[in-house]
Amino acid sequence: MMSSNPPLTAGEFLEEYIESLENLPSEVRQGLEELGRADAQYCDLKESYRAHWKKYIKSAKRSSVPASDDPALVASRLNIEKEYCSAIKKVDQKIDMASRLYELINRQIIRLDEEMLRLGIDIQDPIELKKTHIDAPSGSRDRKSLKGPFTAPRSSPSSRKRASAIASMEIDPNEPLYCFCQQVSFGDMVGCDNDSCDKEWFHYGCVGLTEPPIGKWYCETCLANMKNRK
Repeated sequence: MMSSNPPLTAGEFLEEYIESLENLPSEVRQGLEELGRADAQYCDLKESYRAHWKKYIKSAKRSSVPASDDPALVASRLNIEKEYCSAIKKVDQKIDMASRLYELINRQIIRLDEEMLRLGIDIQDPIELKKTHIDAPSGSRDRKSLKGPFTAPRSSPSSRKRASAIASMEIDPNEPLYCFCQQVSFGDMVGCDNDSCDKEWFHYGCVGLTEPPIGKWYCETCLANMKNRK
C-alpha cells in the first residue's frame, strides 16, 4: 500500500509559495507590454477609421450619384468596414489578454486562500494570525496579503457581450467623450457638420440613424441654435 505524503506545514507552504511566485512579476510585465502594444495598434486603427469615414461622408455629399453607384465610394466603404472589423478584433484581443493576466494572478490567490483555510489562518485577523503557530524559519520574510481590490472581466470570448463589457470596464479618463450620451466612441458614428459643435460625433443609436445620412447633417442642438439665429 502506497503511503501519501503528509500535508505541508504552514512554514513549508509559505516557503514553497514564495518560490512559486518568482516568475510571476516578469510574466505579468510581459503580459502588460503585449497589452500595451495591442492598445496602440487599436488606437491607430481607430484614428484611421475615423479619418477615412469622415472623408467618405464628405465625398458622398459631393457625389452626383448615390454612394452605392459610385465605384470609388463603394471601394472606400469596403475599406472602412474592413478597418472597423480589424478594430473590433483588436478590442476582443485586448479583453482576452486582460482575462489571461487576471487568471494568472487569480490562480495564485485561490491557491493561497485554500491553503490558509486548511491551516485555519484568517489573514483578516492579525491577532489570530499572531496566535497561530507557524513553523517558518526565523530568517523568512513577512508575507503581505495578496488580497485586494483587484477586479477584471472574467468572461470568456464565446460568452461575453461587448456592450456589457464596455459598461463594466474602467474607461481611460483621457479618452474623449462624444454624443448626447457623453460616452467614448464605439460603433457607427456620424459627425455634425457644424464645425463649432461641442460634441462633434454622435452614435447612430442616440440620434436615430441606421445608415450614413445623405447631405449635410446637424445635431438637434446645432439645428435649434441655427433656427434661433434666423
